[in-house]
Amino acid sequence: MDDKRTLIAFLLVGVIFLVMPYYYEIMGIAQPQAVPDSVAEARRDSAGSRQEASKQRRDVDVESTPVPVSSPSSAWRPESVGDVTGDSAGVERLVEILTPQQRLVVSTAGGDLVSVQLRSYDRAHGGPVELLTEFGQGLVLTLESETGRGQSLDLSDVHFEPDRESLVVEADGEGQLRLRADLGNGQSVVKTLTVHGSGFGIDVGIKLQGFDEGTVVFAHWLGGIALAERDAAQDLTVMKALAYLNDSVIDLQVDEDDEAESQDERGDVRWAGLRSKYFSVLLSPTIEARHRVVLKGRPIVDEPFRDYEFALGTRWGDVESGEWQLLLYAGPLMLEEVASYERDFALVMDLGFPVIRDIAKFLLHVFAAAYQFIPNYGWVIVAFGVTVKILVYPLTHKSYESAAKMQEVQPKLAALREKHKNNNQKLSQETMKLYKEEGVNPLGGCLPMVFQMPIFFALYQVFSSAIQLRQAPWMFWVTDLSLPDAVGIAGFDLHVLPLLMSGAMFFQSKMTMKDPKQAALVYLMPVVMVFIMWSFSSGLVLYWTVFNVMQIGQQVLTNHLKEKKQLRMAGAADRK
Repeated sequence: MDDKRTLIAFLLVGVIFLVMPYYYEIMGIAQPQAVPDSVAEARRDSAGSRQEASKQRRDVDVESTPVPVSSPSSAWRPESVGDVTGDSAGVERLVEILTPQQRLVVSTAGGDLVSVQLRSYDRAHGGPVELLTEFGQGLVLTLESETGRGQSLDLSDVHFEPDRESLVVEADGEGQLRLRADLGNGQSVVKTLTVHGSGFGIDVGIKLQGFDEGTVVFAHWLGGIALAERDAAQDLTVMKALAYLNDSVIDLQVDEDDEAESQDERGDVRWAGLRSKYFSVLLSPTIEARHRVVLKGRPIVDEPFRDYEFALGTRWGDVESGEWQLLLYAGPLMLEEVASYERDFALVMDLGFPVIRDIAKFLLHVFAAAYQFIPNYGWVIVAFGVTVKILVYPLTHKSYESAAKMQEVQPKLAALREKHKNNNQKLSQETMKLYKEEGVNPLGGCLPMVFQMPIFFALYQVFSSAIQLRQAPWMFWVTDLSLPDAVGIAGFDLHVLPLLMSGAMFFQSKMTMKDPKQAALVYLMPVVMVFIMWSFSSGLVLYWTVFNVMQIGQQVLTNHLKEKKQLRMAGAADRK
């Protein structure tokens, strides 16, 4: 029986390794994948050249001399039909919008966003997080005929005259930028951006004049979403284009070896957008109308990077209010922030299946609340580990008790197997009778663990996706809880926390091992866990380390209580 249990344990470990990649895929969990240094360096060099080319656009002061308009390239943008009246051969001016949370730069060429910076978040290599890539553009407008047969009008180079040259909004204020393009023949387009001093939402209004009701207007986000993390794999393995329509989420993700892909959907659209590891750009219609969503993605040649874009469109005749109203969210994937807009933005976050997602949301709220009292997320994680262990103590204690009872009846089970070795039916009947007489539940050691699994899965989601851990230090060598901890030794990054966690697991297993035949498993599992946890975020590994240390404490307490019980029983027997 003991040999069978050991064999089953090894088989379960193997099954876990086989099933884990599929579980990751189903749950939408991105497995950490390191990008080679040579590739990352090539990317930085390539990006550097592109940044130099676009530096004048990105960092120009709003009062500096205008620069000539150049048409940004996009392989998917509809080509214009005919000439458009509107100063596309003129000069470009840049309008800066400044709020406590964002710095936006709008170009008069197309009235597009050419820079979206988050002032409260820093890139790994310095400077505020930029959501637009080097040649990216946000809120690019195109117009199509309802039939969609080649009749399209690209407004990305059309001159939009702003009603102001800059806009500064205070923390409790609100400001508006209005841009107008006169296209001739009585046709015009007005784009209005309303920004708020708090939050990351931007109200967008689009009005068409002189176009028939069959015109379809599209708002595009071109060029993807920029990388912001030190380890590029953190962004690349989760970066995708998504949309929520007809009560379901669709997403599009391409690998570096894939071909360009696209999805075109119609229906009741709540939002469409892009996401990286910790940031997102989402566009949501705020009027009742049928909409169309187009998601596109493609790999970049000779680089492990992917370019995504999305477009949201509607038929102008369906816009009863006379203004197509949209909400643009350009900010962090923080639950409290995205949930405040009541547009189901939280669904863009990878928090697992519905039950797991609900638990994870609750834990994220608790996580944020705990930081108000413990202003260090490392110690918040330690407190989490201790608290969760205390909460699940009754379950794990029940599991220990059940395992102990099963060990006590092993001699009697062995005797039954010997007595009825030729009669399996009789053996099963006598075994169940023995369990009933001894008050033993053979599943008692497993069921408490099953009840804990939703909590553990939810915690995994929390510590894998919480933006609060991004660039958050704990102490000593742990300087970023969202990345693996690293201590440089002879040119090699040694991850200390996985070693500490596996050491705690080893000691806890040694304390509970009663059968020498299980010794191989005691030594094997800590080694396996080192490989599993080696590239995980230090915040997640810290939690499991604390939990395993608490397991040791619980085992010491259990052994102490067991010894006291045995002494009491021995004393009672002596008195008799």
